[in-house]
Amino acid sequence: MARSNTCYLTLLVIVLFLALSCKTNGAILRSSIASWNPAIVANHCDWKGIKCAASGGAVTELTLQSLSLSGSVPASVCELKNLNRLDLSYNNLTGAFPTASLYAWKKLRFLDISNNDFTGRLPADIDALSPVMEHLNLSTNSFIGEVPAAVARLPALKSLILDTNNFTGSYPEAEISSLAGLEFLTLANNAFSPAPVPLGFAKLTKLTYLWMGGMDLTGEIPEAFAGLTELTLLAMESNHLTGPIPAWVWQPRKLQYIYLYDNALSGELTRNVTAVNLIQLDVSTNQLTGEIPVAFGNLNNLEFLYLYMNQFTGTIPASIGLLPQLRDIRIFNNQLSGELPPELGELPTNLADCMMLEDLMLQGNLFSGDFPAKIWSLPKLRRVMIQDNRFTGTLPAEISITIIRIEIRNNMFSGFIP
Repeated sequence: MARSNTCYLTLLVIVLFLALSCKTNGAILRSSIASWNPAIVANHCDWKGIKCAASGGAVTELTLQSLSLSGSVPASVCELKNLNRLDLSYNNLTGAFPTASLYAWKKLRFLDISNNDFTGRLPADIDALSPVMEHLNLSTNSFIGEVPAAVARLPALKSLILDTNNFTGSYPEAEISSLAGLEFLTLANNAFSPAPVPLGFAKLTKLTYLWMGGMDLTGEIPEAFAGLTELTLLAMESNHLTGPIPAWVWQPRKLQYIYLYDNALSGELTRNVTAVNLIQLDVSTNQLTGEIPVAFGNLNNLEFLYLYMNQFTGTIPASIGLLPQLRDIRIFNNQLSGELPPELGELPTNLADCMMLEDLMLQGNLFSGDFPAKIWSLPKLRRVMIQDNRFTGTLPAEISITIIRIEIRNNMFSGFIP
């Protein structure tokens, strides 16, 4: 009973914190935590955002995301000794990293304080957090300084999410590389000092999600990363990477997202593509050459294909026109030539072949021949940008009602757009 009373008192203090700190409309706050009232809902374990242990009434999870909370985290929350999950994300909380509150919980496995306004340096002893911590999300705040080595001395970590802050200097490559169980790692969008892609991360063979965009990486994508076969996302966009895209990038069968755009990558793409579960592929704004691989036509889950602003030559493989999920193809500003594959304009013969194309951006190439007439009637098409090519043929008498933008200048069409 004493434990239950402690939980009530602690939670009611938190309610007061909510009432005083919420920036949003009071009615929204009341709606969000209307159940946090013993007179309305007697058992605090039934209050919204709260979960308790199966017996005893001890609070084990506290979820207060997206309540427009401001101010600092109240020290009173440290009284919830059995807490294993705390989510304060998507609020307006401020101040330094709340050590007084967070260090008290030795059972905490999940901590998410992302998308707030926390500032200052991370404490050098941040490893004083719970030794069983598995998920640490500090993303999208305003933390500064170097990432302390201690952040990687939490041996149970599976997710380390540090992207989109104001970190500078270096990050603890060796310590992070020792986190054998790490599955989710983000360091993107920080002002780190220029440095090569850390070879030590090749040891993290359980990684499923690796986001290192916008962090001043230099040099080539390491061949040593070929062992990262569990990846579903590989993102190193907006860096200063050079050299070819290694063949291993196109191999992991679990890979769904490749973002390598806005670098200085060069050379030809491999012809052997076994990453058949790709959904989004963006290697735009590089210096890539050669032909578009025919094997891209085997990517039956592909929805977005961005190859624009490179130096690709040759024609578009006919098989790309038959990709059933393709919604957005952008290959403008290359040196592609020839006719568009007729398949790109074919209407489906059955639902299994349904064309999902929404955006067709081919401008600034050397395409020629008649533009496939059936493209104009694709049921979901929104944008057709084919200017600055050598297309011929007669413009359609009717176009899909979904089309909102057409760019066709500097071609050799006849007729008029209706």
